[in-house]
Amino acid sequence: MKLHIIAVSGTATATLASILKERGFELSGSDTNFYPPMGELVKSLGIRTFQGFSKANIDRALPLDGVIAGNFISSSNQEAERSVELGLDIFSVPEALYHFAMRGKQRIVVAGTHGKTTTTALVATVLYEAGWNPGFFIGGLPLNFPSGGRLGGGWFVAEGDEYETSFFDKGPKFFHLFPNYLLLGPVEMDHYDIYEDLPSIKRVFSILVSMVPSSGLIVSHGSKTNREILASSKARTIILGDDWDLEDVKEKDGGMVLSVRTPAGVEKFYHPAYSTPLALNFILALPLLSELGLKMEDIRRGFSRFSGVRRRMEVLAMGEDLLFLTDFAHHPSSLALNLGDLKRRFKDWHLVAVVEPASWSMRSGIFQRELPRALREAESVILAPPPSRRVKKGKGLDRKRVAFELRSEGVEAYAPEKWEEVFSLLKKLRRGKTLVVLFSNANIRDKAEGIKAALSL
Repeated sequence: MKLHIIAVSGTATATLASILKERGFELSGSDTNFYPPMGELVKSLGIRTFQGFSKANIDRALPLDGVIAGNFISSSNQEAERSVELGLDIFSVPEALYHFAMRGKQRIVVAGTHGKTTTTALVATVLYEAGWNPGFFIGGLPLNFPSGGRLGGGWFVAEGDEYETSFFDKGPKFFHLFPNYLLLGPVEMDHYDIYEDLPSIKRVFSILVSMVPSSGLIVSHGSKTNREILASSKARTIILGDDWDLEDVKEKDGGMVLSVRTPAGVEKFYHPAYSTPLALNFILALPLLSELGLKMEDIRRGFSRFSGVRRRMEVLAMGEDLLFLTDFAHHPSSLALNLGDLKRRFKDWHLVAVVEPASWSMRSGIFQRELPRALREAESVILAPPPSRRVKKGKGLDRKRVAFELRSEGVEAYAPEKWEEVFSLLKKLRRGKTLVVLFSNANIRDKAEGIKAALSL
C-alpha cells in the first residue's frame, strides 16, 4: 500500500503516519514546515517528504493507492486538487485510521470537551502495562511511548474529536471510529466556528452515543448535559456519581492518593504527581478498565507508571525559586481547574498565567464573561495577543475588558499588543518564588523560548 499524506507534520497526520509505517506501508508526505516535535517524528519514520504544497508533489509520488488529507487542508489546496483530477482515493485522517488500524479490533473511543488526550494516553498505558498489547491513536505526545500512535494487537484506544473531519466531510471526526466502548467526559460548548450552540453539539454527541452497540459499554461524566446525551444510548451505561465516584484526593510524598467508591467498596490509588485534572481523567477510565476484566492491582500499577502527555502541565524550565510550565488548556473550565490546582499545590508561590486566546472559541469573544472568573486564581495574568487569523463569529475577545475585570477583583492583569511586551512584563512580574504557566493550544515554540529568555532560564 502506497499513500501520500497532505500536511504530514500535523499532530494527527504524523501520528497516523507512525501507525501506517508499522503496517509496512510506503508513505510520502508534504507540509509547509517540519517543526519539532512532529516534524522530527516524520523524518525519523523515513517518509519521503516534500516542502510546501504543489501538484507536482502528487505527480512525483505516483503511483499511489490513495491520499490522506489533514483536516485543515482546503479544497483549493494544490495537492487536494491534483488528487481529485487524477481520481485518486482520498481519505480523511479518521477514515484512514479506522480502515487501516482499527477495523476488526475491539475499539475504545474517548470523547468529550476536556481531557480526551490524557485519558486516551492513560487507558493505553494501563492496558500496555497489563500486557494487553493495545494499539492507540493519541492527539498528543504521550511520555510513556515513543509517539502517539501504535498499531498493537486486538484492542485499540482512540481519541475521538468532535471537530470537523475534512474539506469533503464537515461532520465530526468521531463519527468514523465506531466504538465498542465509549468514555464520555464532560460535554460543554466549544468550537463556535462550526457549532451554533449547545444543542447542536449535543446532537453530534448523541449520534456518537447511539453508535455504540448494545453489547458495548459507555462510561460517562454525570453532568446534566451528559445525561441528556445518553438518552440515545442502547448500550449499558455507567454514570459517574452513582456506583463509581471520586470521594477524596490527598497529597502524599509529592503525589496523590485517590479514594474511589466502587460497587465493591472504596479502592485507593497512588500517583507520584499531584494533579486534580489527572484524578478526574482516571475516575472516568477506571470503571471501563475494571469492566474489561483488569485486576485492581494491574490498574494501580499502570496508573502509577503513567507519565502524562507533552504540553499538559509540562515543565519547560526551572531555576532557583522559578518554575515555567505550559498547558494546552483553551476553555474557561479547564483554565479554572488547572489554575485552582496550581494554587493549591504552590501555595507560597507568585502564580503568573500567560493566556494566549488561540482557538476560534477563545478569540471570538464567546467566553468574554467566563474568562475573568476562570483566571482569578492567579496573582498575575497576561492576556497575550492572539494569532492574526480572522474570527468567523462574534466581535472578537476584548482582552482589555477581561484585564479590567480581573483588576477589579484584585488580580494584576495586562493585555499587551505584542509578544515582546509579554516578555518585558514577565521580567517585572518575577517576585520571590514565581510560577509562570503558559496556556495555549497553538504552536508555542518561539513564545516559550522568549519566555525562557525573559526569565533568564
